[in-house]
Amino acid sequence: MDTVLHIDSAKTWRGGQQQVLYLAERLTDYDSIIACPPRCPLAERAKTIGLKVLPVEMHGEWDLLAVCRLKKIVRDNSIKIVHLHSPHAHALGLLAARSTGNCKVVLSRRVDFPIRKNMLSRMKYSKVDRIIAISERVKKVLVADGLPEEKIDVVYSGVDVDRFQNVKGDHLIAELGPNRNKFRIGNIAALAWHKDQKTLVEAARIVVDKFPGVIFLIVGEGPLRKEIEILIKKFSLEEEVKLLGFRQDIPEILSILDLFVLSSSWEGLGTSLLDAFASKVPVVATNVGGIPEIVKDGVNGILVPPGNPGALARAIISLLKNRDLARQIAEEGFRLVKEKFRIERMIEETRRIYDRLVA
Repeated sequence: MDTVLHIDSAKTWRGGQQQVLYLAERLTDYDSIIACPPRCPLAERAKTIGLKVLPVEMHGEWDLLAVCRLKKIVRDNSIKIVHLHSPHAHALGLLAARSTGNCKVVLSRRVDFPIRKNMLSRMKYSKVDRIIAISERVKKVLVADGLPEEKIDVVYSGVDVDRFQNVKGDHLIAELGPNRNKFRIGNIAALAWHKDQKTLVEAARIVVDKFPGVIFLIVGEGPLRKEIEILIKKFSLEEEVKLLGFRQDIPEILSILDLFVLSSSWEGLGTSLLDAFASKVPVVATNVGGIPEIVKDGVNGILVPPGNPGALARAIISLLKNRDLARQIAEEGFRLVKEKFRIERMIEETRRIYDRLVA
């Protein structure tokens, strides 16, 4: 059986790392090895389910020690395919794979930012055998930046729908104390500029003024946290907006939400939306990146322009007031995720790409 080396340099846990874990665990037509930083969440979770993990410290895109370590892994394990999953992994893994000369390289692109116009970026994308874009929008950006369309496959991220079924989060409701009976609006995303929780907090101020009895639960960590804390205090929203930090009980959190909101200014696809669909939670999201490929306005969610607190607040209030519409939207989201975004579909489409490369 051929072996795939998955390389991910992230030290945090986000949607991309979840997709790596799904692939390594469930694509059983290939043996899988994960190379990632030691003690990172991906390493710990992969070890827990019995996957082979080889720790590699990765310090930036020019870490030659990491390249040497990865090169040794490729040679020692007769790797047939190197699959690169994160920005720093793109450069390090490509250098390691190409120096061995006998394996194929797959690169996953999960964001819709334009490619940086420098020599290293051009090399990363021109020297790989296949590029997997997680949405048509990501592919469109890559083609606009000069990459050949025939080199790019679109494979939507997958969600483990069963993981979100029959989940009870009653203990979380109890933890809300006096706020337990309020409408619960959630956001699950890294606290980063492109997730734009600052716009969400500004929208929360409008919602609280016009629709008392709501609480916003923001789940995630990141560099934007301090700015968000300052904004919450500025608007006197300490009781209405709660920062819950990084959490591992996402299904339980989703199970207690009345509404899920994603306020991103950039988004490759938005896997947290798929999780909300799988949990039958109605969604409001921004009309950016690959989001319109999964959220159809007025059908399985509400789309609003990015960076517009007023529009975001109006959409939230409309679903809080019209619970029948909210339930209908949630049911449509659940139907879509079962039909098009199950994890099994993502695994099968990736397997076909691997098969073509090693044939």
